[in-house]
Amino acid sequence: MADSNPQGSLLVGEGVYMKGTMEVPGVASVDGKVEGKLTAETVLIQSNGAIDGQTTANHIRVAGSLTDTSVANRTLVVESSGVIAGSITYAELEIKKGGSLQGSILKIGQTPPSFPRKADAPAAPAAPAAPAAEAPAAPDSTAT
Repeated sequence: MADSNPQGSLLVGEGVYMKGTMEVPGVASVDGKVEGKLTAETVLIQSNGAIDGQTTANHIRVAGSLTDTSVANRTLVVESSGVIAGSITYAELEIKKGGSLQGSILKIGQTPPSFPRKADAPAAPAAPAAPAAEAPAAPDSTAT
């Protein structure tokens, strides 16, 4: 049988489930399910593929599903059938019509925006206080 998988690459075929930590010097092509930590030069998630865990690569292309924490040091491409959810960091981003991206999204080299916490939000203005009732006058002791 001819070797169709280049050296340093990983192919997770349809119906295959892998769990653990994987370091791939080349291309990781996922058509099955991967759970855990995956580091590679390039990650290709096919339309039937799914990765749930920490994914780090220079190039990530998603036609299936990617959840949890993802870092694309160079390019992140979400195909029309792709779904990404979780904490996403990228350098360059392309989302095809129909693709979905949700979660915390940060471009490499940019500072995340700061949002006021609920405790830091300005309080609503207080309603005007009702005038204090006057105390009854003390009886005049000089009157007889």
